[in-house]
Amino acid sequence: MRNTLGKLALVCGAATAAFALATAPAMASPTNWVVGPNSPENFTAKSTNVVLSINGIDMTCTYSDAAGSLHSATGNPAAVGTINPVHFGKTSEPCTSFLGTVNTVANTPWTLNVTNYTAGTGVSQGYISGVNARVSVATCAFTVTGTAHGTYTNSTGDLKIATTATELTVSAPTAGCAGVVSTGDHPSFNGDFYAVVTGTTTHPTIVGS
Repeated sequence: MRNTLGKLALVCGAATAAFALATAPAMASPTNWVVGPNSPENFTAKSTNVVLSINGIDMTCTYSDAAGSLHSATGNPAAVGTINPVHFGKTSEPCTSFLGTVNTVANTPWTLNVTNYTAGTGVSQGYISGVNARVSVATCAFTVTGTAHGTYTNSTGDLKIATTATELTVSAPTAGCAGVVSTGDHPSFNGDFYAVVTGTTTHPTIVGS
């Protein structure tokens, strides 16, 4: 069983989502951030391509969703949003692995922070802080905490998450994780979440100056 565990993608919990913002060239570092079309603004977001990995083993969620609120702010970094809740998989479309379904409980809220902005493309850079989730698969369960960087594009509502090497960290693995997942391991998370203002097809915007 444990050898099999070593061949599957375990880290749906890192998902965190969530919500973040990764490296992009020629970005300015503003201190005034304006959320549109209104502030505060509630949003929902969905993804069909969440890919999580630990120790070189990948897994895929073809369904994930999130919701939260955005607000204008000042500072750098600036906290412009709260993400609550985040879900990975659903009953009819669970996250999968070689061993079967991977279940994740995301402990929210998480915070969306911004640091840089490119006016010409409407792309913001930043990160999600407070990521915390419990992942379980077969006999193994563990917690993932940390931050997740990425980019947000105003024109498409695309929140593209791509964590760096050591942003997320594993803790509290159960005995069933022995030889597969250990305390201090660093899972990665990649995915595109497409956000809209709640109840509309309009993408929220984040503009820095």
